[in-house]
Amino acid sequence: MALRQPLVVEVLRGPVVESLHQVMIVVTNEVGSITNYWGNPQFLTMPRSAIKMLQALPLIESGAADKYELEDKHIALACASHRGEKDHLAALSQWMEKVQIKEGAYVCAPHMPYDEASANDFARRGQKPTVLCNNCAGKHSAIITTCLHLGEDPTGYEKYEHNAQKRLRKVLTETMKIDHSKVPHGVDGCGIPTYAVPLQSMATGMSALINPKETPARKAAAERILRAVKNFPFYLSGSDNFATAVIEKSQGRAIVKGGAEGVFCGVLPEKRLAFAVKASDGASRAAQAATASLLLQLGGLNEAEFKALAKHTLPSVTNWKGDVVGQIRIAKGS
Repeated sequence: MALRQPLVVEVLRGPVVESLHQVMIVVTNEVGSITNYWGNPQFLTMPRSAIKMLQALPLIESGAADKYELEDKHIALACASHRGEKDHLAALSQWMEKVQIKEGAYVCAPHMPYDEASANDFARRGQKPTVLCNNCAGKHSAIITTCLHLGEDPTGYEKYEHNAQKRLRKVLTETMKIDHSKVPHGVDGCGIPTYAVPLQSMATGMSALINPKETPARKAAAERILRAVKNFPFYLSGSDNFATAVIEKSQGRAIVKGGAEGVFCGVLPEKRLAFAVKASDGASRAAQAATASLLLQLGGLNEAEFKALAKHTLPSVTNWKGDVVGQIRIAKGS
């Protein structure tokens, strides 16, 4: 496959291009075959939180979600990088109560809510964040819940050789079509392993959500995850966030999820397309701009929706007073 130029995102201050970012993109159809790409489809990178929808599959396939009567908002949280807002923490507390998970079972470290208003409220009250404030708490709740349902001790669930991680490697191997026991891995921000795979494999993995072939259980799990994220996008991230706004505005025609270091993955269920996006320098602002442009090109967002989401899709550069002093945009000719 011939290499193509990456998509270029430029950052203007006044009329001057102050910065440039290169973004690689792979689009696949429902069977995981490439339909379009920018840059190198074989670029090796870590998906980080962008593939949490795939990592949530064992929670449902194992029967754990049904056993503990988890609601779709909990399923959305299993796929989430939540912002620590009141309703996020309430739903996670409800989940802990349903399963009888103790806070000490979590290995993800506490951090202040990503949501500024929520973080300020914590500070005013003199409250310390708990592990539920960690943006990955839903994913960890899902892993622990699955272990308990299967009669496993969740202690050490973050370790490479724990059954929980073996399950995750199995599902990622099946969906991405690349053996996760043979790829490089590191430790994600929340403490569990994350695996370096080609960008194409990430897009292929996401295509499994719209065309799961392995088992009837996989099909049912994929359908439930997409339904939950479509119907409860707030729980996937939170207020004033790109992913939540896109899903809400498109009414689920476009489903996207971001990850650290400039990664986005998503699906367009009606178009039977999946995609993976990576800013080579890890800039989230570039990855978001590229993802927004891609959604417009693929029909995940129409022109009116794209413009209505201008804060996210056509972001401005502002100064500390809030004055608009520049623009982030796709470079002409990209």
